[in-house]
Amino acid sequence: MKIYYWCPFLTNIATIKSVLRSAKSILKNDKIKNIYEVTVLNSSGEWDFQKNKSFKLKIKDLYPFSFYRFLPKEGFIQSRISFLIIFFFNFFPLIFKIKKEKPKYLIVHLLTILPIILSPLISKNTKIILRISGLPKLTMLRILTWKLFSNYIYKVTAPTQKTLELLKKSKIFDQKKIILLRDPAIDKNEILKNKFNKLPKKFRNKKFILSIGRLTNQKNFEFLIKMFAKYKKVIKADYLLIIGDGEEKFKLQKVINYLNCENSIFLLGYQKNVYNYLNRCQTFISVAEYEDPGFSLLEAAYLKKKIITSLVDNGPRDMKKNGNLCYFFDFNNEKSFLRAVKNSKNKNIKKIKHAQLYADKFSILSHKYNLKKILI
Repeated sequence: MKIYYWCPFLTNIATIKSVLRSAKSILKNDKIKNIYEVTVLNSSGEWDFQKNKSFKLKIKDLYPFSFYRFLPKEGFIQSRISFLIIFFFNFFPLIFKIKKEKPKYLIVHLLTILPIILSPLISKNTKIILRISGLPKLTMLRILTWKLFSNYIYKVTAPTQKTLELLKKSKIFDQKKIILLRDPAIDKNEILKNKFNKLPKKFRNKKFILSIGRLTNQKNFEFLIKMFAKYKKVIKADYLLIIGDGEEKFKLQKVINYLNCENSIFLLGYQKNVYNYLNRCQTFISVAEYEDPGFSLLEAAYLKKKIITSLVDNGPRDMKKNGNLCYFFDFNNEKSFLRAVKNSKNKNIKKIKHAQLYADKFSILSHKYNLKKILI
């Protein structure tokens, strides 16, 4: 059975991990039977790093040469232009590839409305699964486009119960098409294997706060930087470390410089291994405008870390609904943030344990079981 993933990205590390974990879950324990042939379509060369890896995931180029490194990745407008370029150069090659190789399923990671426009042109023999990792704002353009092409979609997967409910309430897709597929998948073995790796010497034996995510407006890192600069003595940490790349990198560094915090706040960029940082951080903090459900939130929960997070849709609200699993604050609210920081000083073992059990629902084995039910 041929299964293709089409998930172009610029700096979205969560997309990379989500796709690889999902693909690996299908291939897990399939070495003898060889039922599944899983392929990631390489749109602009962004998946070149994954070629010739040990496990059976295939990478196939849609375009004859890689132009990923030439695409602008920083700046809101520039990144949107990059996606338009990717879509333009992929339009006909993608249709040709699907019609020629006839995969049973095409799993599309929905970043913009563009991928769904292709659906009527793809062979009827290929079923399209729309993978929504975070429910975007339902603008009029998005609602009209989704409704127009909804008949061409086989299934729509929602990563949390909250997203599932919102999708069903919107009535854009047929109710029977919308299903819960907890995503992203947490790879416990990978976490346990890498969590004891050495940190850079500068951060060893130091107390630090950690946040992970794309450097975009949605992640709201400017707020976190300002809060750490203002309340460092209350937070009682030597450093604030932020892992991730994105369009706001230079803007955030300017804010850090303006606040004279170059020696206490560090933008670490992309890190191949984040688990050694997660394992040793004092507290994990998310200040995002929305998370669904948030890769790093789940991984921090699995590693039994104290978590302070903005109470937003959909992941954090789901975590609150499942037992008040974190220290929550109102989005962008300074007083509420400070109150959450102070409350977190009293370590609640029961809260941390329940958060780990919640993260367990997103295990790679659970993802594999539920995804394969869709692929029957």
